Amino acid sequence: MHRFAIAALSAALLVSAGAASAQDYRIPFGDLDLGSLEGAAAFDARVNDAAGRACRLGAPLLDARCRTRFRAEAMRQLPAARRDDYARARGGRILAMVPIVYG
Repeated sequence: MHRFAIAALSAALLVSAGAASAQDYRIPFGDLDLGSLEGAAAFDARVNDAAGRACRLGAPLLDARCRTRFRAEAMRQLPAARRDDYARARGGRILAMVPIVYG
């Protein structure tokens, strides 16, 4: 049980800022409940902070595109269960395949 708790607390994403800078950014999320509104907001703040540090390219349009790609990559790297929790907290819909039986 203790090993799981330590692993969960140390969970972090390693997002690359891109080939141009070749720098990685760690975004911790193991201490957050991504299924809660507060946890999802804290995760957003961490991702936005890292994206702001990573995407200082000089031109506003390039910076905006970089931040958008950075946030998408951070979400892609979240484990599926945590991504589902985040989506529920943010009000997103998660659809499941359900067999329909006619008869």
